[in-house]
Amino acid sequence: MSRRAVIVGVGHTDFGKLEGRTAWHLETEAAAAALSDAGLGPSDVDGLITDPGPAQGILDGITPHFLRLGAQLGLDPDYAGSELLGGAGSVAIVERAALAVEAGLCDVCLCVYGDSPLSTPGSFQYGRGDEAAFGFFGAVGLHALAAQRHVHRYGTTAEHLGEVAVAARAHASRTPHAQKRQPISMDDYLASELLVEPLRRLDCCLVSDGAAAVLVTTEERARDLAQPGIRMLGHAQAHSLSTYASPGHFDALPAARSGPKALGRAGLTPADVDVALLYDCFTIVVLLQLEDYGFCKKGESGPFVEGGRIGPGGSLPVNPSGGLLAEGYGSGMLHVIEAVRQLRGEAGERQLPDAEVALVSGHGLGMNTHATLVLGS
Repeated sequence: MSRRAVIVGVGHTDFGKLEGRTAWHLETEAAAAALSDAGLGPSDVDGLITDPGPAQGILDGITPHFLRLGAQLGLDPDYAGSELLGGAGSVAIVERAALAVEAGLCDVCLCVYGDSPLSTPGSFQYGRGDEAAFGFFGAVGLHALAAQRHVHRYGTTAEHLGEVAVAARAHASRTPHAQKRQPISMDDYLASELLVEPLRRLDCCLVSDGAAAVLVTTEERARDLAQPGIRMLGHAQAHSLSTYASPGHFDALPAARSGPKALGRAGLTPADVDVALLYDCFTIVVLLQLEDYGFCKKGESGPFVEGGRIGPGGSLPVNPSGGLLAEGYGSGMLHVIEAVRQLRGEAGERQLPDAEVALVSGHGLGMNTHATLVLGS
């Protein structure tokens, strides 16, 4: 019961087009919600780590994000910082908070993601390295290359990608705060316009204004708080930084390295996972992770998701809140929060029976960064 790190508070704002509410306002609201959830106040916080999205982390990145947000929250923490790992950032800052707490660098660490790309012109209108050189000025083209390669090598079909999109909407229909609660059929998916072949509009995650926060403290401190501590059983990261220079870059994600490490540190296998919160910026990324995490063999994720296996009532529920495809784009922080709610038994209509182990992933940039977190009730 010493300094083992646990999650004791979660909170988030609405997600969608939130005109008139800056990211800073949203982040303050999410932080307050997480503190309230744990029964703590700002004076209890001595650690702050943030994950700024593109509008703040790139376009408005001169002043370090944690510095401005911490000043806004009235914090003078013993430990602070920000991570810029793209979609892997939110899971990574929760891992970093655990390391800081367990090392004694702080006792109560607030982790915050927030951004307002829908209300900030130009948030995703920038070229980046090799992608721009090859004519890609957004994430869709890069991930379409991975999808096309999967189609070529393994016979993956449009319907296989569609299973992921249909499952996400089915899950979101049970999530009151989700942006896209209307279920879709396979026919709806196939009628969706192609953006970069083979990816359709419904293969792509949402773009959302919003913020989310998680509070990490010690297991001992959690005994006196409002919520039971959710244990961090294992975590790991892995990064593939060469992109196009690596001949295998589009064949596997860094998840193939971080997943076994995180599960191994937890003393678990993929068969022990009750619910998977997989970063779903694109449907193909879900299929790749199912393979790389070992839920199915390489090249078999298409047939694996057939028949609603990852949807409501399936044998491996993936993103029961709807994920980035339907709940809202909250980096990976909404995935962490949904894992906590499932393990607490607080997920309402979408609650999974006997949820005791959750695997959470973050995936970012040009398929370069990956973080894995295994949580237990």
